[in-house]
Amino acid sequence: MEAATGGDNPYLPPEIIIDILKRLRVKSLLRFRAVCKDWRNLLKSPFFIEEHYHHSANKSPLLTCHVSNSNPIYSPLCLFRLEKETVEAERIHLMDFDFLRRVSCIIGSSNGLLCVKLDDEKFDPPPSLFLLNPATREVMKVPRSTNDVGSRCHFGFGCSSVVGDYKIVRIHKERINSLIITCVDRVEVYSLRTGSWKEVEFGVIQGACFLYNPVAVNGAIFWLGILEGEYRPVIISFDLAMEVFTLIRIPSSAFVPPLPPLTPFTQYVLDVCENKLAMTHQYVHELKEVHEYTFIDLWVLEEGSGTYGKSCSWSKKYRIRADPSSLRPICLWRNEIVCFNRSDPDLLFSLTANNELKRFHMSLCKGYMPTGSFFYAESLISMCNTYFE
Repeated sequence: MEAATGGDNPYLPPEIIIDILKRLRVKSLLRFRAVCKDWRNLLKSPFFIEEHYHHSANKSPLLTCHVSNSNPIYSPLCLFRLEKETVEAERIHLMDFDFLRRVSCIIGSSNGLLCVKLDDEKFDPPPSLFLLNPATREVMKVPRSTNDVGSRCHFGFGCSSVVGDYKIVRIHKERINSLIITCVDRVEVYSLRTGSWKEVEFGVIQGACFLYNPVAVNGAIFWLGILEGEYRPVIISFDLAMEVFTLIRIPSSAFVPPLPPLTPFTQYVLDVCENKLAMTHQYVHELKEVHEYTFIDLWVLEEGSGTYGKSCSWSKKYRIRADPSSLRPICLWRNEIVCFNRSDPDLLFSLTANNELKRFHMSLCKGYMPTGSFFYAESLISMCNTYFE
Protein backbone atom coordinates (compact mmCIF):
# COMPACT_ATOMS: atom_id res chain seq x y z
CA MET A 1 0.00 0.00 0.00
CA GLU A 2 1.41 3.37 -1.02
CA ALA A 3 1.04 6.36 1.22
CA ALA A 4 -0.99 9.21 -0.19
CA THR A 5 1.04 12.34 -0.80
CA GLY A 6 0.28 15.94 -0.15
CA GLY A 7 2.91 18.08 -1.86
CA ASP A 8 6.37 16.90 -0.81
CA ASN A 9 5.14 15.38 2.46
CA PRO A 10 4.00 11.74 2.72
CA TYR A 11 0.54 11.31 4.17
CA LEU A 12 -1.13 8.38 5.91
CA PRO A 13 -4.91 8.28 6.37
CA PRO A 14 -6.02 8.56 10.02
CA GLU A 15 -7.39 5.00 10.07
CA ILE A 16 -3.94 3.65 9.09
CA ILE A 17 -2.25 5.69 11.83
CA ILE A 18 -4.73 4.39 14.39
CA ASP A 19 -4.21 0.80 13.23
CA ILE A 20 -0.44 1.20 13.69
CA LEU A 21 -0.52 3.01 17.02
CA LYS A 22 -2.98 0.63 18.70
CA ARG A 23 -0.42 -2.19 18.30
CA LEU A 24 2.25 -0.41 20.37
CA ARG A 25 3.07 -0.70 24.06
CA VAL A 26 1.71 1.97 26.41
CA LYS A 27 5.27 3.00 27.26
CA SER A 28 5.79 4.13 23.65
CA LEU A 29 2.38 5.76 23.31
CA LEU A 30 3.01 7.95 26.35
CA ARG A 31 6.09 9.37 24.60
CA PHE A 32 4.23 9.82 21.32
CA ARG A 33 1.78 12.23 22.97
CA ALA A 34 4.51 14.82 22.50
CA VAL A 35 4.75 14.31 18.71
CA CYS A 36 1.98 16.76 17.85
CA LYS A 37 -1.33 18.11 19.09
CA ASP A 38 -3.35 15.75 16.87
CA TRP A 39 -1.57 12.68 18.25
CA ARG A 40 -1.95 13.90 21.83
CA ASN A 41 -5.70 14.35 21.37
CA LEU A 42 -5.98 10.97 19.62
CA LEU A 43 -4.08 9.04 22.30
CA LYS A 44 -6.26 10.58 25.03
CA SER A 45 -9.55 10.00 23.22
CA PRO A 46 -12.04 7.42 24.55
CA PHE A 47 -12.22 5.83 21.09
CA PHE A 48 -8.48 5.15 20.84
CA ILE A 49 -8.17 4.03 24.47
CA GLU A 50 -10.89 1.45 23.81
CA GLU A 51 -9.34 0.34 20.50
CA HIS A 52 -5.89 -0.04 22.05
CA TYR A 53 -7.15 -2.00 25.05
CA HIS A 54 -9.13 -4.49 22.95
CA HIS A 55 -6.12 -5.10 20.69
CA SER A 56 -3.86 -5.53 23.71
CA ALA A 57 -6.31 -7.92 25.37
CA ASN A 58 -6.69 -10.07 22.24
CA LYS A 59 -3.11 -10.08 20.97
CA SER A 60 -0.91 -9.59 24.04
CA PRO A 61 -2.74 -10.92 27.11
CA LEU A 62 -0.66 -11.03 30.26
CA LEU A 63 -0.99 -12.72 33.60
CA THR A 64 -0.61 -10.67 36.76
CA CYS A 65 0.19 -12.45 40.00
CA HIS A 66 0.95 -11.77 43.61
CA VAL A 67 4.05 -13.87 44.21
CA SER A 68 5.51 -15.21 47.44
CA ASN A 69 9.13 -14.23 47.84
CA SER A 70 11.25 -13.40 50.87
CA ASN A 71 13.53 -10.93 49.07
CA PRO A 72 12.43 -7.46 50.23
CA ILE A 73 13.97 -5.62 47.26
CA TYR A 74 11.47 -7.11 44.81
CA SER A 75 7.84 -6.19 44.36
CA PRO A 76 5.31 -8.96 45.04
CA LEU A 77 3.47 -7.87 41.88
CA CYS A 78 4.60 -9.53 38.65
CA LEU A 79 3.45 -9.57 35.04
CA PHE A 80 4.02 -12.76 33.07
CA ARG A 81 4.45 -12.74 29.29
CA LEU A 82 4.16 -16.02 27.41
CA GLU A 83 6.99 -16.27 24.88
CA LYS A 84 7.55 -19.63 23.20
CA GLU A 85 8.78 -21.92 26.00
CA THR A 86 9.63 -19.22 28.52
CA VAL A 87 7.34 -17.15 30.69
CA GLU A 88 9.05 -13.80 30.92
CA ALA A 89 8.45 -12.16 34.29
CA GLU A 90 8.29 -8.40 34.50
CA ARG A 91 8.07 -6.90 37.95
CA ILE A 92 5.63 -4.03 38.03
CA HIS A 93 7.45 -0.71 38.25
CA LEU A 94 6.42 0.84 41.54
CA MET A 95 7.99 4.24 40.98
CA ASP A 96 9.02 5.87 44.26
CA PHE A 97 6.13 4.40 46.23
CA ASP A 98 8.11 1.99 48.38
CA PHE A 99 5.09 1.09 50.49
CA LEU A 100 3.54 -0.71 47.49
CA ARG A 101 6.23 -3.35 47.94
CA ARG A 102 4.16 -4.47 50.92
CA VAL A 103 1.07 -5.30 48.89
CA SER A 104 -0.54 -8.32 50.53
CA CYS A 105 -2.80 -9.36 47.66
CA ILE A 106 -4.38 -8.38 44.35
CA ILE A 107 -8.12 -7.86 44.77
CA GLY A 108 -8.91 -7.72 41.07
CA SER A 109 -7.95 -6.63 37.55
CA SER A 110 -10.21 -4.78 35.13
CA ASN A 111 -9.50 -2.98 31.83
CA GLY A 112 -5.84 -2.48 32.70
CA LEU A 113 -6.41 -1.28 36.28
CA LEU A 114 -5.41 -3.28 39.36
CA CYS A 115 -6.94 -3.02 42.80
CA VAL A 116 -4.53 -4.11 45.54
CA LYS A 117 -4.65 -4.42 49.32
CA LEU A 118 -1.81 -3.20 51.50
CA ASP A 119 -1.13 -4.60 54.96
CA ASP A 120 1.52 -2.41 56.52
CA GLU A 121 2.48 -1.28 59.99
CA LYS A 122 2.82 2.28 58.69
CA PHE A 123 -0.94 2.48 58.29
CA ASP A 124 -3.58 2.12 60.98
CA PRO A 125 -5.82 -0.90 60.52
CA PRO A 126 -7.81 -1.81 58.52
CA PRO A 127 -5.66 -2.39 55.41
CA SER A 128 -5.31 0.31 52.79
CA LEU A 129 -6.61 -0.09 49.24
CA PHE A 130 -4.95 1.27 46.11
CA LEU A 131 -5.86 1.45 42.43
CA LEU A 132 -2.99 1.44 39.96
CA ASN A 133 -2.33 1.29 36.25
CA PRO A 134 1.02 -0.55 35.88
CA ALA A 135 1.43 0.61 32.26
CA THR A 136 1.03 4.36 32.90
CA ARG A 137 2.36 4.10 36.49
CA GLU A 138 -0.63 5.99 37.84
CA VAL A 139 -1.47 5.20 41.47
CA MET A 140 -4.40 6.30 43.61
CA LYS A 141 -5.08 5.57 47.26
CA VAL A 142 -8.72 4.70 47.88
CA PRO A 143 -10.22 6.82 50.67
CA ARG A 144 -11.41 5.06 53.80
CA SER A 145 -15.10 4.82 54.55
CA THR A 146 -16.63 6.26 57.70
CA ASN A 147 -17.44 2.72 58.90
CA ASP A 148 -13.90 1.41 58.38
CA VAL A 149 -13.25 -0.30 61.72
CA GLY A 150 -10.85 -3.07 60.70
CA SER A 151 -13.19 -6.07 60.68
CA ARG A 152 -12.51 -9.22 58.71
CA CYS A 153 -13.34 -8.42 55.06
CA HIS A 154 -13.66 -9.92 51.61
CA PHE A 155 -13.16 -7.71 48.58
CA GLY A 156 -14.03 -7.54 44.89
CA PHE A 157 -13.18 -5.15 42.06
CA GLY A 158 -14.70 -4.68 38.62
CA CYS A 159 -16.28 -2.28 36.16
CA SER A 160 -19.70 -1.83 34.64
CA SER A 161 -20.13 -0.41 31.15
CA VAL A 162 -23.82 0.13 31.94
CA VAL A 163 -23.09 2.86 34.47
CA GLY A 164 -19.58 3.70 33.24
CA ASP A 165 -17.88 3.14 36.57
CA TYR A 166 -15.28 1.07 38.42
CA LYS A 167 -16.36 -0.22 41.83
CA ILE A 168 -14.79 -1.91 44.85
CA VAL A 169 -16.96 -4.16 47.02
CA ARG A 170 -16.05 -4.64 50.68
CA ILE A 171 -17.90 -7.39 52.57
CA HIS A 172 -17.53 -7.05 56.34
CA LYS A 173 -17.70 -10.22 58.45
CA GLU A 174 -18.13 -10.61 62.18
CA ARG A 175 -17.75 -13.56 64.56
CA ILE A 176 -20.78 -14.99 66.31
CA ASN A 177 -20.37 -15.49 70.08
CA SER A 178 -16.56 -15.62 69.78
CA LEU A 179 -16.83 -18.79 67.67
CA ILE A 180 -15.22 -19.55 64.33
CA ILE A 181 -18.61 -19.08 62.65
CA THR A 182 -18.94 -15.70 60.97
CA CYS A 183 -21.72 -13.86 59.18
CA VAL A 184 -21.89 -10.82 56.94
CA ASP A 185 -22.23 -7.69 59.04
CA ARG A 186 -22.49 -5.11 56.24
CA VAL A 187 -21.45 -4.49 52.63
CA GLU A 188 -19.96 -1.28 51.27
CA VAL A 189 -19.35 -0.26 47.66
CA TYR A 190 -16.80 2.31 46.53
CA SER A 191 -17.45 4.16 43.27
CA LEU A 192 -14.46 5.60 41.40
CA ARG A 193 -16.77 8.02 39.58
CA THR A 194 -18.16 9.55 42.79
CA GLY A 195 -15.08 8.92 44.94
CA SER A 196 -17.20 7.73 47.87
CA TRP A 197 -18.42 4.64 49.75
CA LYS A 198 -22.00 3.63 50.45
CA GLU A 199 -23.72 0.67 52.11
CA VAL A 200 -25.88 -1.77 50.11
CA GLU A 201 -28.31 -4.57 50.99
CA PHE A 202 -26.82 -8.04 51.50
CA GLY A 203 -29.59 -10.27 52.93
CA VAL A 204 -29.14 -13.18 50.52
CA ILE A 205 -25.47 -13.68 51.54
CA GLN A 206 -25.74 -13.08 55.30
CA GLY A 207 -24.63 -16.59 56.30
CA ALA A 208 -22.23 -17.19 53.41
CA CYS A 209 -18.61 -18.28 53.82
CA PHE A 210 -16.33 -16.92 51.08
CA LEU A 211 -13.70 -19.39 49.86
CA TYR A 212 -11.47 -17.99 47.12
CA ASN A 213 -10.44 -14.88 45.24
CA PRO A 214 -13.16 -13.20 43.13
CA VAL A 215 -13.31 -12.72 39.36
CA ALA A 216 -15.11 -9.97 37.41
CA VAL A 217 -16.75 -10.28 33.98
CA ASN A 218 -19.66 -8.67 32.14
CA GLY A 219 -20.39 -6.10 34.81
CA ALA A 220 -20.52 -8.53 37.74
CA ILE A 221 -18.14 -9.83 40.43
CA PHE A 222 -18.19 -13.50 41.38
CA TRP A 223 -16.97 -15.26 44.52
CA LEU A 224 -16.99 -18.97 45.33
CA GLY A 225 -18.62 -19.62 48.70
CA ILE A 226 -20.63 -21.97 50.88
CA LEU A 227 -23.97 -21.13 52.48
CA GLU A 228 -24.58 -21.80 56.15
CA GLY A 229 -25.62 -25.41 56.76
CA GLU A 230 -24.69 -26.61 53.26
CA TYR A 231 -21.75 -28.56 51.81
CA ARG A 232 -22.24 -27.78 48.14
CA PRO A 233 -20.34 -24.67 46.97
CA VAL A 234 -22.31 -21.79 45.52
CA ILE A 235 -21.25 -18.84 43.37
CA ILE A 236 -22.05 -15.43 44.82
CA SER A 237 -22.62 -12.77 42.16
CA PHE A 238 -22.79 -8.99 42.61
CA ASP A 239 -24.24 -6.93 39.76
CA LEU A 240 -22.19 -3.71 39.68
CA ALA A 241 -24.90 -1.66 37.96
CA MET A 242 -27.88 -2.81 40.06
CA GLU A 243 -25.73 -3.35 43.20
CA VAL A 244 -27.62 -6.54 44.01
CA PHE A 245 -26.33 -9.97 45.14
CA THR A 246 -27.46 -13.18 43.42
CA LEU A 247 -26.71 -16.84 44.18
CA ILE A 248 -25.75 -19.20 41.34
CA ARG A 249 -25.66 -22.95 41.85
CA ILE A 250 -22.71 -24.87 40.44
CA PRO A 251 -23.52 -27.78 38.09
CA SER A 252 -24.85 -30.77 40.03
CA SER A 253 -22.36 -33.10 38.35
CA ALA A 254 -19.50 -30.88 39.54
CA PHE A 255 -20.15 -31.72 43.19
CA VAL A 256 -19.39 -34.89 45.11
CA PRO A 257 -20.82 -34.81 48.66
CA PRO A 258 -18.30 -35.59 51.41
CA LEU A 259 -18.63 -39.07 52.91
CA PRO A 260 -16.96 -39.42 56.34
CA PRO A 261 -14.36 -40.47 57.22
CA LEU A 262 -12.92 -39.89 53.73
CA THR A 263 -13.31 -36.59 51.88
CA PRO A 264 -12.46 -36.84 48.16
CA PHE A 265 -10.04 -34.27 46.82
CA THR A 266 -11.78 -31.53 44.86
CA GLN A 267 -10.88 -27.96 43.92
CA TYR A 268 -12.75 -25.15 42.16
CA VAL A 269 -11.29 -22.06 40.48
CA LEU A 270 -13.34 -19.23 38.96
CA ASP A 271 -12.07 -17.40 35.88
CA VAL A 272 -13.11 -15.95 32.51
CA CYS A 273 -13.39 -17.87 29.22
CA GLU A 274 -14.47 -16.14 26.01
CA ASN A 275 -15.85 -13.23 28.05
CA LYS A 276 -18.02 -15.54 30.18
CA LEU A 277 -17.71 -16.76 33.74
CA ALA A 278 -15.83 -20.06 33.80
CA MET A 279 -15.07 -22.61 36.50
CA THR A 280 -12.41 -25.30 36.58
CA HIS A 281 -13.25 -28.32 38.72
CA GLN A 282 -10.37 -30.62 39.67
CA TYR A 283 -11.17 -33.95 41.29
CA VAL A 284 -9.96 -37.52 41.78
CA HIS A 285 -11.77 -40.21 39.81
CA GLU A 286 -11.21 -43.95 40.10
CA LEU A 287 -11.16 -45.51 36.64
CA LYS A 288 -9.93 -48.99 37.50
CA GLU A 289 -9.81 -51.18 40.57
CA VAL A 290 -6.85 -49.53 42.27
CA HIS A 291 -5.81 -46.66 39.99
CA GLU A 292 -6.94 -43.13 40.70
CA TYR A 293 -6.57 -40.27 38.24
CA THR A 294 -6.94 -36.53 38.64
CA PHE A 295 -9.18 -34.78 36.12
CA ILE A 296 -10.04 -31.16 35.44
CA ASP A 297 -13.40 -30.14 33.94
CA LEU A 298 -13.94 -26.72 32.39
CA TRP A 299 -17.46 -25.32 32.86
CA VAL A 300 -18.77 -22.07 31.31
CA LEU A 301 -21.82 -20.08 32.41
CA GLU A 302 -23.66 -19.70 29.10
CA GLU A 303 -26.71 -17.67 30.14
CA GLY A 304 -27.37 -15.03 32.71
CA SER A 305 -23.72 -14.38 33.60
CA GLY A 306 -24.86 -13.47 37.10
CA THR A 307 -26.96 -10.54 35.94
CA TYR A 308 -29.75 -9.85 38.40
CA GLY A 309 -33.09 -11.30 37.35
CA LYS A 310 -31.75 -13.64 34.62
CA SER A 311 -31.65 -17.43 34.73
CA CYS A 312 -28.30 -19.21 34.43
CA SER A 313 -27.20 -22.37 32.65
CA TRP A 314 -23.85 -24.19 32.52
CA SER A 315 -22.10 -26.13 29.77
CA LYS A 316 -19.05 -28.37 30.14
CA LYS A 317 -16.48 -27.45 27.49
CA TYR A 318 -14.10 -30.35 28.04
CA ARG A 319 -12.48 -32.74 30.51
CA ILE A 320 -8.73 -33.25 30.68
CA ARG A 321 -6.51 -35.49 32.75
CA ALA A 322 -4.00 -33.73 35.03
CA ASP A 323 -0.70 -35.55 34.67
CA PRO A 324 1.21 -35.32 36.93
CA SER A 325 -1.63 -35.37 39.42
CA SER A 326 0.16 -32.76 41.57
CA LEU A 327 -0.75 -30.04 39.08
CA ARG A 328 -3.13 -27.44 40.49
CA PRO A 329 -5.07 -25.04 38.21
CA ILE A 330 -4.60 -21.37 39.04
CA CYS A 331 -6.27 -19.59 36.11
CA LEU A 332 -7.23 -19.64 32.43
CA TRP A 333 -4.88 -17.98 29.95
CA ARG A 334 -5.35 -17.96 26.17
CA ASN A 335 -8.04 -20.62 26.51
CA GLU A 336 -5.64 -22.97 28.29
CA ILE A 337 -5.61 -24.00 31.94
CA VAL A 338 -2.50 -22.66 33.68
CA CYS A 339 -1.29 -24.93 36.48
CA PHE A 340 1.33 -24.72 39.19
CA ASN A 341 3.26 -27.63 40.66
CA ARG A 342 4.54 -27.10 44.20
CA SER A 343 7.29 -29.70 43.66
CA ASP A 344 8.67 -27.72 40.71
CA PRO A 345 8.32 -23.99 41.53
CA ASP A 346 10.42 -22.79 38.59
CA LEU A 347 7.89 -23.98 36.00
CA LEU A 348 4.39 -23.07 34.92
CA PHE A 349 2.28 -25.63 33.09
CA SER A 350 -0.65 -25.25 30.74
CA LEU A 351 -3.16 -27.87 29.71
CA THR A 352 -5.04 -27.64 26.41
CA ALA A 353 -8.42 -29.06 25.44
CA ASN A 354 -6.52 -31.83 23.62
CA ASN A 355 -4.77 -32.79 26.86
CA GLU A 356 -1.45 -31.41 25.64
CA LEU A 357 0.84 -30.44 28.50
CA LYS A 358 3.15 -27.45 27.97
CA ARG A 359 5.98 -26.49 30.31
CA PHE A 360 7.19 -22.91 30.66
CA HIS A 361 10.27 -21.76 32.54
CA MET A 362 9.60 -18.68 34.68
CA SER A 363 12.51 -16.36 33.98
CA LEU A 364 13.57 -14.02 36.81
CA CYS A 365 11.22 -15.76 39.22
CA LYS A 366 13.20 -18.63 40.68
CA GLY A 367 11.49 -19.91 43.81
CA TYR A 368 8.32 -17.85 43.26
CA MET A 369 4.89 -19.26 43.89
CA PRO A 370 2.13 -17.45 41.94
CA THR A 371 -1.04 -16.70 43.89
CA GLY A 372 -3.96 -14.41 43.23
CA SER A 373 -3.62 -14.66 39.45
CA PHE A 374 -5.63 -12.40 37.16
CA PHE A 375 -5.87 -11.62 33.44
CA TYR A 376 -4.23 -8.31 32.59
CA ALA A 377 -3.81 -6.24 29.43
CA GLU A 378 -2.05 -2.90 29.04
CA SER A 379 -4.31 0.13 28.90
CA LEU A 380 -4.10 3.91 28.63
CA ILE A 381 -7.11 4.29 30.91
CA SER A 382 -6.76 6.89 33.64
CA MET A 383 -8.36 6.86 37.05
CA CYS A 384 -9.09 10.54 36.58
CA ASN A 385 -11.14 9.88 33.44
CA THR A 386 -12.78 6.49 32.97
CA TYR A 387 -14.25 5.77 29.57
CA PHE A 388 -16.79 3.28 28.27
CA GLU A 389 -18.38 2.87 24.86
